[in-house]
Amino acid sequence: MYRPAGYDDSDEDDFDEFGYFCSSYRNEKQNNGFMQTNLTPVEDHDTQLYNAILDGDLEQTKRVLKQSEYLRTGGELHHGWPALFYACYEAKPAIARYLLQEEQIDVNREYGLQTALMIACSSSRPSECVYQVVRLLIDYGAIINRLDQYGCSPLMFACREGHLEVVKEIVAESSLLSADNEGNTALFYAVNNNRLEVVKVLLRAGAQTHAVNKQGYTPRQCATNSNYLDIAELFPPEEKPFEIPPKYLCYSDYRNFIHGQQDDDPPGYYPDLGVMLFGMNSEAKLRAFVEPGLNLFEFLTLTDERLRQLGLKFPIERKRILLGLYDFHLQKWSKNSLWTMEKQRVLDCYDVLEVLENMLKHLTVMHASLLYTKHLTESHDPTAFFNAKQCTKLNQQLLYFRASIDGFRSHIEAIHKLSTPKPVLHIMPPDRGGRIYEKMAKISVCLIAGGLVIYWKLVR
Repeated sequence: MYRPAGYDDSDEDDFDEFGYFCSSYRNEKQNNGFMQTNLTPVEDHDTQLYNAILDGDLEQTKRVLKQSEYLRTGGELHHGWPALFYACYEAKPAIARYLLQEEQIDVNREYGLQTALMIACSSSRPSECVYQVVRLLIDYGAIINRLDQYGCSPLMFACREGHLEVVKEIVAESSLLSADNEGNTALFYAVNNNRLEVVKVLLRAGAQTHAVNKQGYTPRQCATNSNYLDIAELFPPEEKPFEIPPKYLCYSDYRNFIHGQQDDDPPGYYPDLGVMLFGMNSEAKLRAFVEPGLNLFEFLTLTDERLRQLGLKFPIERKRILLGLYDFHLQKWSKNSLWTMEKQRVLDCYDVLEVLENMLKHLTVMHASLLYTKHLTESHDPTAFFNAKQCTKLNQQLLYFRASIDGFRSHIEAIHKLSTPKPVLHIMPPDRGGRIYEKMAKISVCLIAGGLVIYWKLVR
């Protein structure tokens, strides 16, 4: 019969009761310098430490850590966390104290942008045990107001799990305005998980009740949608829901590209505000610009003082928008971005309107960029920032810009030459229009004459 690799006929082989080949060599495992001759698996240090923490066995934890230098210095277990994280998640204060005090594990050391305090607050163990661990971590210098990769703070985790005493302990040193990547604050976490008493604590601490997450809901609306009516009653009555005017949502008429509110007013390009704010990660602040009726030109020339007047209180909100405007105005204008028409193309009135509105929008943006640059540089001495060579280069760029403006003006004049005082359906190219109109006139005369002859024969 065939033997497995490494065996010959002299080896003594056995077969089990099911007929499978087994050798005494395969039943032996080496462990700590001796051979184990049974099939019982040997637990490594990781598994022993993990089980000891789960059981709350402090003596076994000490014994295993003494045997492994890697685990004793805060190394990760096979399960993914270090020993301190498991002790915090399982709410084992005695083991956590030993790791912090005797092994001197750094309480603020991060694993995957998470800290031991975050893990403790996210524990599903009884709140009494979790509070002891949290209090221990804080005593050893744990930083409370830290965020993980999803923007979540320890307070958010504690609110989600309903650890009331933990929330009372850390709410004073936590940011109630901090929101995760979905725009949810700690108050949203408490509301969405039906934590009535936690919501009361947050409201007494000054949590914002009219905050809106990225789904467009307030905490009160979240409570109502989930049928948590006892929580919804804690919030003050909301004002009439804000509705974005249609002109800020889309272009509904071609007049939006040609005229403003009045025929003599320039277009406002209102829908572009939402797009620009989205690119600045500030789409939630659209209401601040919609209520006073700002148009695109006014938005592109905003200043820090004007943003403060519009209700953006926090500097980080204003800086985000101002940085976005600065990056926008840094972009070089190119004539290639204009709508171009083929020389031999037959144009109708809508093509002409499209060309004109495209140029008008470019003029609006260029005008805003010039005013923005003027406001940005009028308080600075140019000689303090530019040398003679740089000034010469800047003057050359200004000359190029003026030449571009002149070419732009010539382009508009060429478009105007194609138009007529009276509306027409088609505008023919100059080299073909005359002959086509002449043929159309001859055909029209023939048709009219033929119609008169037929009509005269019928009458007679």
